Amino acid sequence: MKKTLFLILSGCIVIFSIICICCGPIITGVIPTSGTWKTLNCQEKADLVKEYEDQDKDDATIKSAKKERNKCNREKAMYGLEYSSLIIDVICGFVCTILGLLHYFDVAKPFEKVTGIIGLATGIIGFVLTFVYLVYSTYIFTNDPYDDGSSSSPNIYKRNGDGAFAKFESGKGYKCLFYKDKENALLAKYSDLGKKQYNYKKKYFDPNSDSYKCAIKDSSTDPITYYDPSNCDSEYPSAFNAEVPNCPYLYAKPYDTITHKYLFDKWVTTIIFSCFIIVCDIGLAIFGFLLFKSDGSGL
Repeated sequence: MKKTLFLILSGCIVIFSIICICCGPIITGVIPTSGTWKTLNCQEKADLVKEYEDQDKDDATIKSAKKERNKCNREKAMYGLEYSSLIIDVICGFVCTILGLLHYFDVAKPFEKVTGIIGLATGIIGFVLTFVYLVYSTYIFTNDPYDDGSSSSPNIYKRNGDGAFAKFESGKGYKCLFYKDKENALLAKYSDLGKKQYNYKKKYFDPNSDSYKCAIKDSSTDPITYYDPSNCDSEYPSAFNAEVPNCPYLYAKPYDTITHKYLFDKWVTTIIFSCFIIVCDIGLAIFGFLLFKSDGSGL
């Protein structure tokens, strides 16, 4: 039974690791900026924080610099961990699978304790690396704002399920739905990208839709210009009161691709199967230890 479970767990690690490699957001390049993560100069950002502290800069400036430093460290760490943890899982899992097959067919009985040590070490190393990678990956996925690497508009601003980002309030003007007096409150995170408002939906392009009717139009040529949600630098920005279109909501420009959903699906898949790898690593370490302590009976 120990040998059978050892084989099954090793095989599962190989299969799950290959799935993660095929879906990994960095390895597959679905994160637009991930190609630069490996060469990020985080030491420069750390030196800038120290310089600001030595100069007694205001708290807001120092806090912003620290956020940039920490974000840089997270991204660089995740880049290295995605490659190292998944590749090590595949290689070590494959070795253990071969050993498991040999023991399953009782052709490597003299090396049972050695196999147990290898399985124990593989399980522990794989668990630690994959767990740390999972922590970084999950944190960035759920907390960091999306960045497409564009110099003009690198971020995605939040919008509700209908694509609106501001609501009209009588006597006050348009109120930004997601405005909060803190950094990045208006920006969509990676974990938001699977929602319909950040991907193509036919209804958003319907001329009879509210998003079309509440866009700015030139009467001569009738081009559609959508209000810019980046103007939500205050709760009631004056930028939206210049041309009030008599609409209850203002809408952001809809997306004509499903790129964001593709990124979301791949990242979620990697997180899920990383959890499966961790469970299998624990099991492999346990049954590796039991093989090492085995009396050779094969039970």
